[in-house]
Amino acid sequence: MTPSRTIMSPAEVLSFLSRHQDRHTSNKVLHGHPSPAFWRDAADATALRSSWAAQPRHPARVNLYFSIPFCLPTDPPHCGFCLFPTEDYRGKTAASHYLELMAREIELQRDVHRGSQLESFYVGGGTPNLLHPGDYGRLMELAEGLFPGQTQGIEKTLEGIPQLFSEDKIRAIQAAGFNRVSMGVQQLNERLIRYSGRRQTNRQVFDAIASFARHDLACNVDLIYAWPEQTVQDMLEGLRAVVASGIRHITHYELNIAGRSDFAQRQKQHVPSVAQKLEMYLQAKAYLESEGFVQRTVYDWERPEAVALPSGLKAAEYRYEQNLRDGLDATDPEARRYMCGFGHAAVNVRVHHSSVGDPSVSSMNWRSLTRYAESVQAGRMPVERFHVHTDEDVRLLWLFQSLQEMAVGLDKYHAHFGTEFVDDFAGVAEVLEQRGWASVRHRTWQLSAEGSFYVPLIQSLMAQPRVLALQAASAQQAARPVRIPIRPVTEAGACSPTP
Repeated sequence: MTPSRTIMSPAEVLSFLSRHQDRHTSNKVLHGHPSPAFWRDAADATALRSSWAAQPRHPARVNLYFSIPFCLPTDPPHCGFCLFPTEDYRGKTAASHYLELMAREIELQRDVHRGSQLESFYVGGGTPNLLHPGDYGRLMELAEGLFPGQTQGIEKTLEGIPQLFSEDKIRAIQAAGFNRVSMGVQQLNERLIRYSGRRQTNRQVFDAIASFARHDLACNVDLIYAWPEQTVQDMLEGLRAVVASGIRHITHYELNIAGRSDFAQRQKQHVPSVAQKLEMYLQAKAYLESEGFVQRTVYDWERPEAVALPSGLKAAEYRYEQNLRDGLDATDPEARRYMCGFGHAAVNVRVHHSSVGDPSVSSMNWRSLTRYAESVQAGRMPVERFHVHTDEDVRLLWLFQSLQEMAVGLDKYHAHFGTEFVDDFAGVAEVLEQRGWASVRHRTWQLSAEGSFYVPLIQSLMAQPRVLALQAASAQQAARPVRIPIRPVTEAGACSPTP
């Protein structure tokens, strides 16, 4: 790949940082780059269909995602902070109908995945453990039907919230074949959790953790810091309690203050400042390292002594995200590793080198459950919007994932893109080195502890030239006059067809 980007000067980098460093940011994990705001309406989907048609010719390593959109209603909505499209839970019948819609969507894409290899399976949401115990086996049947004989020996994760992990459900989850759960605890301070409208208790959290161990399920616990009114002491008390439970994988991430969430619109004055967030990040890092945890990403912490469970899965593994962080293979440009999502608002990410010849595309299913159902029932792919990636988009997607691991491998970068990272991002590298946020060590551009905290800001900085180009293209498109075709009237008085 040859550079198609505008290299920012040190002065431009400093100007960007001065404008944005003290602003609340959001983690760019789900879609990476670019924002879905720049994606195209799927009504014009020639490139998308071309990408799907090409996949059977180039089998991929697939990381499968099922979206379960249902959540318990809360006040404020969406737990106050969640930016994912969700639907209020309306009972078992509605959930069963939704699973049948997913089954029909899978049938529409069965040929697309012919010959591909399943690497991991993740059921997220929403709140998947809202489902009835009998539904977990159905989820596994859908995955097995799409990838026959491939669901054994891989990581199979199901998300949920503490108060819904009853003993019966945990037993059913394990019996269905899942070997890992990701529990969204978010807060262990029972006063602070009420900002979200949730009614969970600490007893529910630790009862669930104990039950996971009894049923041979690996477990990850999600905790959010920089919550409204949270102090460093509040944060550390929560971490200590989770560490004492024996958990070996903790996802500890900064509260997103973005979009139209209640926290962004009404609670921002109660959220710690960016300087206070940095202090919380550094204090959490120091504590977890003192307890023997190793930082794998900006937000993932693992205990290296993680042992293999009887299921064969290491207790601290998180293969679904790890597999996606290096989707390009420098030794084999034809190799492909995709995120394939099914269900309401599910995202597909099919990214590869342009040398392959087929378009590299991300797509998103309908965020309206009604529109999703209408599309599937009509036998249409339920895609709402998509984006065809340029070479520069692929570069930025790869960098966004690398930065989650707080480093850029310079040899890998050169192998993928044919250029030097420190040349392509010279202004960024120079300024961040001067600030002590990054340095080059053993052919790795490594972020410091403080630099790691600012990963979302650094991602935005690196993408700025491309984002400006996308904004200009969107503005130009919006300014174009709409051409209304005029059909000439024939002598007979009928309208002739528009060419």
